[in-house]
Amino acid sequence: MKRLLLLLFAAAGLSAQAKVAAPAIFGDNMVLQQQRKVRLWGTSDAREVTLRVSWSDEEFRTAVKEGRWELAVPTPAGSYEPQTLTVSDADSELKWYNVLIGEVWICSGQSNMYMPLRGYTGQPVDEALPALLETGDYRDRIRMITLPKRDAATPQYDFEGRWEVPSPETALRMSATAYFFARSLTQTLGVPVGIVSTSWGGSKIEAWMDPASLAELGYDVAKINADPKIEPRAKCGLLYNGLVAPVAGFAARGFVWYQGESNLFDKASAEPNKSGLCRDEKRCMKMNRKEAPRYARLMERMAAYWRAQWGDTRARMPFLYVQIAPHAYKSAGDTDASLLVEAQSDALDRIPNAAMVSTTDLGSETCIHPPHKRPVGERLAAAALVRAYSRKLPDALAVRFAGAEFADGKALVRFDNARLGLSAAGGTVTGFELAGQDGRFHPATARIVASKPEVEVSTPEVPAPAAVRYSFRNFAPGNLRNSLGMPVIPFRTDRQ
Repeated sequence: MKRLLLLLFAAAGLSAQAKVAAPAIFGDNMVLQQQRKVRLWGTSDAREVTLRVSWSDEEFRTAVKEGRWELAVPTPAGSYEPQTLTVSDADSELKWYNVLIGEVWICSGQSNMYMPLRGYTGQPVDEALPALLETGDYRDRIRMITLPKRDAATPQYDFEGRWEVPSPETALRMSATAYFFARSLTQTLGVPVGIVSTSWGGSKIEAWMDPASLAELGYDVAKINADPKIEPRAKCGLLYNGLVAPVAGFAARGFVWYQGESNLFDKASAEPNKSGLCRDEKRCMKMNRKEAPRYARLMERMAAYWRAQWGDTRARMPFLYVQIAPHAYKSAGDTDASLLVEAQSDALDRIPNAAMVSTTDLGSETCIHPPHKRPVGERLAAAALVRAYSRKLPDALAVRFAGAEFADGKALVRFDNARLGLSAAGGTVTGFELAGQDGRFHPATARIVASKPEVEVSTPEVPAPAAVRYSFRNFAPGNLRNSLGMPVIPFRTDRQ
């Protein structure tokens, strides 16, 4: 009798193993990218898997190879009509309900991307309450899946998580930046928006990259990853393996990246508290000025690698990213953070089909997590309209330094992405500095040239200016903006 029971249990185990399955990125309430051949994959012990979808009478079949199956199914135009997908093999069936067809974006980074609508302890998110109260209007318009924090030595196949529908309870856990981004997009495009949220506070960009690219850039990957003093979130490739690899290839329109603060420091080795801030501020704020210049190259290689994992060899998936916001760090007057912002700006010339959202006006001197996540999300949505959806929107991108001339005791500074002119929030332009041949910078007065994307800068302290800077300090929020309120990215003309 005992032997019979063991045989029955063994047979039940084999039957369970034979069930068709799929990773957590596929599930109820998910959003599939519209008008695309969407790739689906999973496991089965059967020989063949069949997929049926509610928007088509066609059946899609594929052979199972070494226990894995993969299918590509064309999706229709986006709509708010719920769909159903059924995956089956000879012995089992898997159904996904309340699936929407629309736009999908991969949102990643560190704590400012991870920061949920509920905020962190003592660090709220502006306009979170009205956003929570209005979630009922977006039940059929926004969906989000958040990957749990996980580092791994090898690329992972799956994770624990599920797609969530906005409600006051679920939205509290959603990335605030990603939620406001999705809300703006669905309002403008009129289709559902799905967000794959994959972030880890305090992480360095190296952790999100492939070790091969880092080795080519001169990193001793083996040494770094064997160093017990370096946290996993700063080691080469560990967060890509745990937080990106499981969703790589899930059809999406593009990427949103919000990271950079941790690359100001030598090592992300100080233990964080629940808010993502370091308990040991002296260790956390050990600035490394060598980090910033190579950040543009790191971004370039990361964007290329991620696109390759999604099968995008022509840079058709936009890479949108957010400028680190003004913050005092060790000292408000230092320029460490500005050097990294400079590298972020440089990356625009290296990464095709990219856009950078400026946050020059949104920082906080005392908090590294500024509460202004709605304008960040809205600016990202505007950038997406230009880069992903080919909308012709003058001045919808961040304002960028274009050139400067020095004559008659003044600097004449020109800007891109300000075709309809410039203005200053509050009336008087702030944030400019001038220096002569001695290299000593002094606060300067700036005057906007009427009907032109130009500003005249002068100060009696510098009768013969040779260099000009704008908001080029850790915390020196500027107020110069274009006609749509997009701020000017910090810059300097005295680069060596």
